[in-house]
Formats: sequence, C-alpha cells, structure tokens
Amino acid sequence: MMTEENNLTNELVDNESATDEIQEPVTETNEAIDTATYVSLDTETLIHTIKLLIDTAPIQNIKPHIEEAKKVFYERSNLAYAEALEKFKSEQSEPMEGEEEVLFEYSYPHSNNFKAILKVYKTKRDAFYKDQEKQMNANLKLKLELIEELKGLLNAEEKIKETFEHFKSIQQKWKSIGQVPISELNNLWQTYHHHVENFFDYLRINNDLRDIEFKRNLNQKISLCEKAEAISSEDNLDKAFAVLQELHSEWKEIGPVGKDHRESIWERFQSATKIIHKKRNDFFEERKQSFETNYQAKIALCELVESIDISALTHHNKWQKQTEIINELREDWKKIGPISREQNTISWARFMAAIKEYKTKKNDFYKELKKDQKSNLAQKKAIVEKAESLAESTDWQETANLLKGLQADWKTSGIAPKKEADLLWNRLKTACNTFFDKLNEQQAIKEKVYVANLAAKQKYLTEIEAFKNSGHAKDDVKSIMSFVNQWKELGKVPRKNVKSIETKFHKIIDSFFEQLDMDKSEKRDIQFKSKIEAIKGEEDESKLKDELYKFQQSAKKCKDELVLLETNMSFFKHAKDDNPLIKEARNNIDKQKEKLEELKSRIAFIKSVI
Repeated sequence: MMTEENNLTNELVDNESATDEIQEPVTETNEAIDTATYVSLDTETLIHTIKLLIDTAPIQNIKPHIEEAKKVFYERSNLAYAEALEKFKSEQSEPMEGEEEVLFEYSYPHSNNFKAILKVYKTKRDAFYKDQEKQMNANLKLKLELIEELKGLLNAEEKIKETFEHFKSIQQKWKSIGQVPISELNNLWQTYHHHVENFFDYLRINNDLRDIEFKRNLNQKISLCEKAEAISSEDNLDKAFAVLQELHSEWKEIGPVGKDHRESIWERFQSATKIIHKKRNDFFEERKQSFETNYQAKIALCELVESIDISALTHHNKWQKQTEIINELREDWKKIGPISREQNTISWARFMAAIKEYKTKKNDFYKELKKDQKSNLAQKKAIVEKAESLAESTDWQETANLLKGLQADWKTSGIAPKKEADLLWNRLKTACNTFFDKLNEQQAIKEKVYVANLAAKQKYLTEIEAFKNSGHAKDDVKSIMSFVNQWKELGKVPRKNVKSIETKFHKIIDSFFEQLDMDKSEKRDIQFKSKIEAIKGEEDESKLKDELYKFQQSAKKCKDELVLLETNMSFFKHAKDDNPLIKEARNNIDKQKEKLEELKSRIAFIKSVI
C-alpha cells in the first residue's frame, strides 16, 4: 500500500520538467537574440538558416526557432498576398458580356521551399519521438519483467542469502533501465514498491538478514536526511533544488526500514524538503514581481526609441546627438535586471527592431546627404561665379538686389564638402565686398547731392506758398503743374527726409487744387495725375505699384458690387419703371458703372508711367 512518503517522492521526481524553471535568469540569451533577428533576415536567408538548424541541431530543441520562422514567413506571405490582391482589384474592370471573369491567382515565391523544409522538420521530429516512445515502451517491458522476477523470489528454491543477492541484482537492473511512458510511471512504481515490501515481509523468516538490511537502509536514509537538512540553508536555490531531486531519486531506490523508524525518518526527510520548497516558491514569487518591473522598464526604452521624430533630424549634428542618446539607452538596457525568457524574447525583438528602423533612416539620410553634397557644391560654385561676374557692375540698385539674392541662395544651397565649400564662401565674400564697398562710395557721393536737394526743396516750398489763384482755372492748373514738374527736377532727398518733405509739398498742392473753380470730376482727375507724376519723380517704382494695386482692388470691389446690383434687379423684372425701388437701383448701377470707368482710367494712367 502506498504511503505519504511514496506519494511525495513520486510527485517530486515526476515533475522533472520543473528544472527548466529554475535555471539562471536570462536577459539577452543567444537563443533569444537569434530568434529575434529572424525578422531582419531576407526570406531566402531565413529559409537557409532554418534548414541548417534542422540538419545540425538536436531536433527536439529547435521548436522555438521553427515557430518564430513560421510567424515571420507567413506574415510576409500574407502581406504580399494582400498587396497583390489589392493591385489585382484596382486593375480589373467589369467583364464584357460573354467574357469570362478573370480569377485572382497568386503564389508567394518561396512558399514551396519553406513548406518542404517544414515537412523535413516534421518527419525528423516525428521519427525522434517515435523512437523515444519505442525505447520507453521497451524500458517498460524490461521493468515489468523485473517485477515478475521479483514476484518469483517468494517461491524461489534457493538459500535465503542467494535469494537476497538475487533481489539486490534486480534492484540494480531496475535503476539502470531508462525512462518509461509517463502514463505508466505511477502505477509501475506502486507495483514495484508493493512487491519490494512483500519481499521484505518474506524475509521475516530470517530476521537477522532482514534487520541487517533495515539497518543499512536506515543509515542510508539518515545520510540523505542530513544532506537535505544541509542544503536547506543553501543560498543558491537552483543548486539546492537540483540536489534535492537527486536525493529524492536516491530515496526511492533505497529499500524499507524497520517499522519503528519508518514514519520518523520520513517526517525528518519531508521537513527538510518542505523548507527548500517554501524558499524556492518564495524566491520565484519575488523574482516574478521583479521580472515584471524590469520588463516594463525595458518596454519604456523601446517606446523611447520608437517615439524618435525622424523628421526633426535634418542635420548631421542632430543625428550625432540622437545616436549618442541611442547608445546611452543601450547601456541603460544592460543595467536593467533579469526578466523571463518569454519577456526577453518580446522586449529584445522590439528594442532591436526600433533601433534597426532608426539605423535604416540614418543610413538613408547620409546616403541622400552624400548624393546631395555634389549637387549642392555645383550650386554653390554657380552662385560664386555669378557673384564674381557682378563684382565690377555699376548698375548699383539692380546689382545690389542680385547679390543679396545670391547670398540668400547660398544659405539655402545645402551642405557641401567643407574644404571646397569654405574656399567658395571666401570667393563669394570677396566678390560681394568688392561691389558693396564701391556702392557705399557712390552712396556717400549721392548723399551729399541729396542733402543739397533737400535744402533746395525747402526753399522752393517757401516760394510756392505765396502763390495765389488768378481766378482763371486753366492758367492756375498750368501754374500748379509747373510747380509739380519743378519739384521733380529738384531731385531726390535723403531717405529719412522723404516722407516729411513730400507730405508738406502735397499738402500745399492739394490746397491749390481746392481753390480751383472747375468741375469736381475734372479737378480730381488733374489732382490724381499730378500726384502720380510726383510719385514717379521719386524714382521708386514700388510706390507706383502700390498705388496700382490699390486702384485694382477698388475696381474689383466695384465690379463685385455692380454684379450684385444687377442680380438684384433681375428680381424686379415685372415691376413698373416708375417704382421708387427700381429707380434707386438703376441710379446705383449707373453710379457704380461711372465709378468703375473712372477707376479703369486711373489704372491705365498708372500703367502708362511705370
């Protein structure tokens, strides 16, 4: 009959797979890195790698690699299929009557090779487990034969000493036989142990021999208890548990002890076992919590790399700084504590994928940069040559604008090889300085002339202020226009004095026009033309363009108003002509038309003098 001793021992030994859980914690194992990098391999290399594994590695150890390869391959083939289907749909049109519908067909280029490799793997794997099952069944048969042999000892016609030696031989054979099917393990052990106990009961006919064996077994079990108690204080729990498993295996192979010691010796061994189990369970619970904390820390690093704004890295220095940050993150990754194998596979693959994406973008940037530098250098050279051709120009204003434009073009011409770019920049600076030094000399000369013109205009303002209208409008208009022409002939004044002196002049001229006794429309027209002539005399084309723009905008607004009025009139087509609303609307239309014609006339005049 099975005791509590037998149950706990079986439970411990049967759970041999638990040893996988107590290996030294891994962070970035070679296996994890290898499987994680599958996603970075091209499809042909991926298939070659898996084939090599199947040919060389133990078939029972490569399942994680096969599953990861299948995941990567089928994601690619599914994506390719979806893209091909989308393209097919976009290119198809409705079939004509009587025309057969075109069916979609697609085959991923490497599917046959990959399936063939998987078939080889499955064949080898099935053969391995079939052989293993065959061997375990053979072991089962051998152990069942030993049990029968053990049962036969009770009826052996030989001396008790010879029978006992026979029993010991059966024990040794039992230990040397390998694993049996897991489904048979517990029943097999119970049967074997039952007949071992029967044999020792049989030995009661020879108490001396039995007592010697009981004592020997007791001493062996005491030794196992002492070893178990010693390792219960071992700090390395993996080592302690491995040793404990061995002790339990040895315990099972030792025969029974006397009834007086049977329960006490088992309780002693069980107490030491429970201590190790509790320490181990506590350790794994704490490690599980630390794994999760460390895992979240590594996921946070993944998110940092994934969140990099590539569009903001527009310069070499920015890429260099960002790369330094990436390297710091890699060092931070190494400092984070251990995590589980599954967590490591997921986080490491994600981290490396993010870094690979960053490196790809970085390489793309420098490829484009290198390609663009030649083009940028040629552009800079053309800018410099243009500037050098203008250095001796005496077309001051236009050349100044051109050179300023070339300087702006240089700033936007992009990065070029530093040595050549520096030489070109010195040439550009020399050409610009040559021109602007001469321009400044000319400006100094002109400034003296402008100051003299200002004094002449100030004196002229005093002279024309005394003018009085004669009462003859035509004669007075001639006089006013002569003032305007004379003002233009006096020339330009310093820029800082333009606004004040021109304001004074136009104020005086406007007052003269106000005193004229003539048609308002005609007066406005003369006044407008005199103003435009005065602006033209300043030799600043931008002012004339500003005036043109103002009148063009007024004309547009006038046209829009006219369209609106004429549209509104269409609503009154059945009304009588003497209707007050109709009269008012027609009057407004006539005014807008008159205004529009006046604006068109002024626009034409400005264009004629620009």
